[in-house]
Amino acid sequence: MNIKRQLTLARLLAKVSNDFNLSESDWIPRVGAWTIDALSQMKVLPMARKRRTLEVSDRIAQFPCEINAKELRVFDSNGCEIQEYKTKCDYSGRSAQNTGSEIAVIDDTNKTGVNFMKVGNIVGGGGERYFVLDGNNIELSFETDSIEVETFEVATYYDEYYECECPYIIDDGLLLEALAWYVLFKYLSRGSKHPVYDLKSNSPVTNPWMQWNTLRPKAAASAKMALSRGANDGWNNFFYNSTFLPRG
Repeated sequence: MNIKRQLTLARLLAKVSNDFNLSESDWIPRVGAWTIDALSQMKVLPMARKRRTLEVSDRIAQFPCEINAKELRVFDSNGCEIQEYKTKCDYSGRSAQNTGSEIAVIDDTNKTGVNFMKVGNIVGGGGERYFVLDGNNIELSFETDSIEVETFEVATYYDEYYECECPYIIDDGLLLEALAWYVLFKYLSRGSKHPVYDLKSNSPVTNPWMQWNTLRPKAAASAKMALSRGANDGWNNFFYNSTFLPRG
């Protein structure tokens, strides 16, 4: 995907290292996750609809990360969509909560020989196909080797230098500044020390937490404004929610 005006994670790392002169290096692998947290708090985290294939064992497929249940769609190996059933199923493919239906049974005490009584009907016993979401597990009512799952996830790109998936970052000066302060805040939160900056400081100049909270709303507004001006920069290829992409 061709995204213009995008900041790389290396650019953020370079700014943090240059501005704050951190003596340690164990913070570097954590910057990607910290950036996702910060962008999420500012509601400028790019999200994209992704589809992945999951293996199924004993009618259960395990999603590798937290599922966005509101946007989840499940498909069988033939591409047919499977509907969600709101009741947890057992491993026989039956519902754990029966809705009840009337079936005919023989009753010798009845003159007609037939008596109708209400019993629980079996959901899924007639070949119905559905899934039940249980945490990160997707439980199915039928046998299969694999399913396809589609949901909104954090939009990432593969960084060859760091050899991992990194979040997309809008190229905006205020956003970069805010992210740098957030990284320093997280760095100090882990117990690391700095000769100048301290989370216990009463001065906003030397307290990264205060700096982050001051810059956060300004950076979010600036990033959203940059999006509204750059409609052809490739960012709209992401499926943003209404809180992310500003409307004119």
